[in-house]
Amino acid sequence: MAGATQRSQTSGMATAPRRRTSKHIHGYRRDRMVGLMLFMPMAIMIVVLSFYPVVRILGMAVHAQGLFTAVRRFVGLENFATLFAHEAFLRSLSNNLVFAFGALALQMIVGLLIALLLHSKFYLRGPVRGTILFSYLVPYVVAALTFRFMLSDATGVLSYLIRASGLPIPASLFGSKEWAMPAVILVNTWKNFPFMVIVFLAQLQSINPELYEAASVDGASALQRFGRITFPSLLPTIMVVGMLRTIWNFNNFEVIFLLTQGGPLGRTETFPLLIYRFVFGEFSMGRGSALATVVLALLLVMSVTYWKLYENLQEGLT
Repeated sequence: MAGATQRSQTSGMATAPRRRTSKHIHGYRRDRMVGLMLFMPMAIMIVVLSFYPVVRILGMAVHAQGLFTAVRRFVGLENFATLFAHEAFLRSLSNNLVFAFGALALQMIVGLLIALLLHSKFYLRGPVRGTILFSYLVPYVVAALTFRFMLSDATGVLSYLIRASGLPIPASLFGSKEWAMPAVILVNTWKNFPFMVIVFLAQLQSINPELYEAASVDGASALQRFGRITFPSLLPTIMVVGMLRTIWNFNNFEVIFLLTQGGPLGRTETFPLLIYRFVFGEFSMGRGSALATVVLALLLVMSVTYWKLYENLQEGLT
């Protein structure tokens, strides 16, 4: 009798977890289905909004079509052949690479230096941190037109200071073939370096202070602490923001268009401005779409390269 009771208790104890596990699995599946049902409308919207324009661009790239007509003719790869033979293609590619990576390097250097400064303790650090974000809040149009006014030959305060200083710099930077691109890069850097400051400062605050204390006890200098602790901790962040800013700089249209419109003599004409010229200047949707496809392919290659470098870096750190 006692043995039967013990067996029934044992069997009850053995079967109870199965009932709870089955109920738990059923509830998990139900929650997952509800989550998928809530997520699917937004996912479908994102896919449609992201991929439909790409499909349309790819379709227009193999057709000849004007800007003000719906009639189009299939031409295959003729638009790409015309594009690669165009006199402005290689020049715009070179300008785009100089602008994208020149602005990226300058933004990273300035952003890192200011982030290191703001990470240290000093009087009024809080208000200074808030003030440093001012340029990032200014719209592109306002920033570009402000610098264009300040560097104007007639009324520009910066042009007056350049002339008064006697420096070998032309007073009208945006009209100079040699200085137009550096000037555009400087304006873009002024506008966007706070993004780097925010990201680098967040990463700096996540580093364990005990690492610096241990390094100081071992006699490491400030430069050695930066090279062995700070910079390795920032490398993954540098790769991620480098990829993002490369894409944004490569696609930037507003700053150059508002400052130079691609001049002088095409010295600042990048791919976005060349697409604008093809579509709204030559009324060729086909050539504009072909160049947009080339830009998409280049950005995909750059993104994959950044991602591979990031993965290799993460494996090296682990």
